[in-house]
Amino acid sequence: MQTTSCRSRRYVGADGAGRPLKSQVIQPLHVADERTFKGTWSGVSAIVRQQVFPRMRACLIEKFGSLEELRIADVDQPLAGPDELLVKVFAASVNPSDWKLIDGRLQALFPVALPRILGRDCAGEIVSGRAAGLAAGDRVLAVADARKNGTHAEYAVVPSSQAAPIPASISSEQAVAIGNSGAAAWICLVDVARIASGQRVLIHAGAGAVGGLAIQLARHFGAEVITTCRGDNLDHVRSLGAHVAIDYTREDFVKQAGSCDVVFDTVGGEVNRRSYAVLKPGGVLVYVHALPIGPPLRNDVRVQRGEIRPMRHHLQELMKLAVADVLKPRIGALWPLAEAREAYARAASGHARGKNILLCGY
Repeated sequence: MQTTSCRSRRYVGADGAGRPLKSQVIQPLHVADERTFKGTWSGVSAIVRQQVFPRMRACLIEKFGSLEELRIADVDQPLAGPDELLVKVFAASVNPSDWKLIDGRLQALFPVALPRILGRDCAGEIVSGRAAGLAAGDRVLAVADARKNGTHAEYAVVPSSQAAPIPASISSEQAVAIGNSGAAAWICLVDVARIASGQRVLIHAGAGAVGGLAIQLARHFGAEVITTCRGDNLDHVRSLGAHVAIDYTREDFVKQAGSCDVVFDTVGGEVNRRSYAVLKPGGVLVYVHALPIGPPLRNDVRVQRGEIRPMRHHLQELMKLAVADVLKPRIGALWPLAEAREAYARAASGHARGKNILLCGY
């Protein structure tokens, strides 16, 4: 039987010295006589494609709708482009932006192309790509470009500027439990609101992943922290550092919160509208993942949406605080990638305490 040999091929870059990374070299392929492939070269092409473009499992949607649209599929493993890293994903968190992307709500903020791999952040190991201070084999916390395919997959491509080393004392699950949620809290409170010691800060939904990290950050920066939550979470948010905890099912936060310098809203709608009543003149209402949002109701306060594009310095600062035990990541549950739909349902229920995390590539 005749055989055909296809030459080795390198399909992504090399290391800093120009040497090929081990995972980047495709070994010579020996293909049996083409008649074993139904008389055509289609079978040969399929084998070559499988080696040049390895496959992976990913959580994706092909149309907008309910969680029923979410499915696990085999897709081509992505390739890192310039200024990008290919990461083997160990763990990835489920965030509000994920289920809001599924039902189409995020189209109001940016265009979403379909099909779309879900997920925003991940902890994993660099496979290829270049970034200052990072190399293949390094374990990193990374956040994907919101406009592109995400991280709920066995491999993900992330901007090199949005990845930072994970300290040895922090597990991948702990890192990603902070991840995008911690970056959202930091960007909104530190970059946008510029919180300072002595200020009074109202954080809505303090038992959620973003809210819980926001409580810890605000307390760290010396603010007096007021938060809203359900009654069964009052002790929990106090343990995170809240000075005042308000049961929104029984109490009116407008009457209980008093005058505040900053309001951080992750809820939207009526909660957003009524939050103006507690702001001091010159105060800041900052929101993220909050829908719907109406026009500003006062001209003596600043209203701003947090643009969540975590950069390396954000992730580095968060990891420093985790090592110092200032930020204590709360993990709600760990899920295999195959059970992504159940993880999403739990996270979107509003009753999850701590972060739901997908285990993608261990």
